[in-house]
Amino acid sequence: MNRRKFMSRVGAGTLAISGGVAWAGTAPNVVYIVCDQMRGDALSCLGNPNAHTPNLDRMASQGTLFENWFSNNPVCVPSRVTAFTGLYPHQHGCLDNKTGSRIRKIEGSMLGHFRSRGYRLGWVGKNDTYAKGALRGLDMCRIRAREPFRRYNGFVPPWWHSDMYWPEDECSASLNTRDALEFIDTATNGEPFFLHVSYFDPHPPYFAPAKCMGRYVSADMQIPPYVAPEKLDGRLAEYQQALHYDRFPDADLIETMRYYHAAVEWGVDDQVGRILDALETKGLAENTIVVFTSDHGDFMGHHHMVRKAMFHYDALLHVPMIWFAPGRIRENVRTKTLGQGVDLFPTLVDLTGGKIPKGLPGRSVRPWLEGGGDEDDDHAVFASAAYGDLPRDYFDHPEPFSDFDGGVPLHLRVQDLTWTAKSRTAMVRTREWKLILSETRGPELYHMPQGGLETLNVINEPETSAIRSELEAKLRRVWSW
Repeated sequence: MNRRKFMSRVGAGTLAISGGVAWAGTAPNVVYIVCDQMRGDALSCLGNPNAHTPNLDRMASQGTLFENWFSNNPVCVPSRVTAFTGLYPHQHGCLDNKTGSRIRKIEGSMLGHFRSRGYRLGWVGKNDTYAKGALRGLDMCRIRAREPFRRYNGFVPPWWHSDMYWPEDECSASLNTRDALEFIDTATNGEPFFLHVSYFDPHPPYFAPAKCMGRYVSADMQIPPYVAPEKLDGRLAEYQQALHYDRFPDADLIETMRYYHAAVEWGVDDQVGRILDALETKGLAENTIVVFTSDHGDFMGHHHMVRKAMFHYDALLHVPMIWFAPGRIRENVRTKTLGQGVDLFPTLVDLTGGKIPKGLPGRSVRPWLEGGGDEDDDHAVFASAAYGDLPRDYFDHPEPFSDFDGGVPLHLRVQDLTWTAKSRTAMVRTREWKLILSETRGPELYHMPQGGLETLNVINEPETSAIRSELEAKLRRVWSW
């Protein structure tokens, strides 16, 4: 028996001793699937009239769906580093896409944990998590992001969507799934694996083949109710104006929404279905934990905007989270318990029989997966990020809509100004309330018992002062600055 097989059986024994689920013969496999920029409500099983996600709906009906799961940062790199370190962005030091560093080695991260327990390791798709070269030595590592024809140029509008003209099976979503299936096909008895599959979609440019686009009709798209950004925060209003979203025609927004949801269906849902089917065909479904989530969300119509930005609103922080392990965790369950990115690492360790590393701020949500969790009404989740303000005279000399010489699109030029880590911002959210603090702007407080959309900043209402103080104390205990 080699070391890897020995360690995997030790892991299985640990799980049995701890009183958990008795997995069949070996420590359970893990397939961790993350997509890029999928909103938490972009699932047809949640009643979204614009969505068509049959495979994710199937996964939810046979597993546990967290309706209130949040990213700890509104953009890619910090949220992904959080997932693999189990630390908040302000703890691991990566607060934005531009200036934060990626993980330099797998030791001490989630990958290193599973390697130490004898797991085979596979990584397929987008990285944006580990530094260059850190993933060398994995049993499979196939990194790719978008296709060359989806590259940005100086004439790309911020709400850009793209038609497909490459063969579908040569596009990144299909290639990533092909590699994932190849890794799964090499699985052997007694040798568990950890496979991370990272899809680019539905990140802009929003993109899907005609077979999916045909299901989305402009007349059927429902634009979210409009809330003027100045009701929330002046910085959001400035960002809307700088990217011309205030002049964004409804017809263009509807087209962008069509492409977005088609991208979710083809670039994510179809691919997840292929992976679930492969696990079933291979006979691995009963000994595999499949986790599906996104790194962050997308405005996608809220405040008449699309894309992401350095803000702590639910459109950007609320993400889908489905745990799937037939016969091992509760099936067809939807929980309103709050979860967050820092909970992923400890939960996977706990579910697979490992010892949760010390010092992680998150918690294992295993009790809610197995039926032992309580209502947990007072639990809070947090987010931390950095941002930059537009220059005071920006609108006297705004960026031109098209860049004829430099080839840099408007959204990237505005991001260069507003995504630079000059100031800090943090968020705390409970089931009903959200507080946002920023260094250069006033505090924001929202009553959100039903979630979804911030509508009015009530920070100056006298009756909310006690709530503000309570939330601010929670936030300062996590990140005092």
